[in-house]
Amino acid sequence: MKILSVNIGQVRPYPWRNGTESAILKSPVDGNGVAVHSLGLEGDEQADLKAHGGADKAVLCIPQSNYALFEVHQGFGFLGENLTLSDVDETQIQLGDQLQAGDVVLEVSQPRSPCWKLNEITQDPQFLKRYSDSGRVGFYCRVLEPGTLERNEQVSLRHLDADSEHPAISIQSLFLAKHRVQTRKAQSGDLALLALAVQHPALSSAWRQELTKLLERQPS
Repeated sequence: MKILSVNIGQVRPYPWRNGTESAILKSPVDGNGVAVHSLGLEGDEQADLKAHGGADKAVLCIPQSNYALFEVHQGFGFLGENLTLSDVDETQIQLGDQLQAGDVVLEVSQPRSPCWKLNEITQDPQFLKRYSDSGRVGFYCRVLEPGTLERNEQVSLRHLDADSEHPAISIQSLFLAKHRVQTRKAQSGDLALLALAVQHPALSSAWRQELTKLLERQPS
């Protein structure tokens, strides 16, 4: 796996919904590396701090293959990611995985929760549905060890040791289970997977709260 692009963005106004501020569009950083700390990349901004940012969602990663999958022809960072990664996808990345690039160590904390702004930037009213239905949504990481991230840097992937209490849960399977339950299209095993995810030590606090409430609303 390799970092193909390191991307940051600043808050700017958009005309969407009678005026919206967002930093969803990121741009690649050329030259020297970018410092990353517990709250994210140096110079990167978030407009809605309730939905974005924070220690559990410090760095958003998206596989390069998603650009081809969704026929997005713009440059890296267009889908809102901080890191564009090669040779991996959401079927291979698991909750609690650790990604190391140089001195930096990241821990996978949750799938991305995509929102309506993706329809706006792509000018495709069906983009969010296709994106969500695929489960190929990208993933957030917390920063375990800060440092500097650079384009073309190699990334090593270490899976959390799975056991009966905390089994391996891929980002795609976790997102799709939550998405199907929310849309009342749950399949066999979805609720059980969400119940396991709630107990997983790496899960972000935001998703833990969401999944707990979602499970509580299900008929016994």
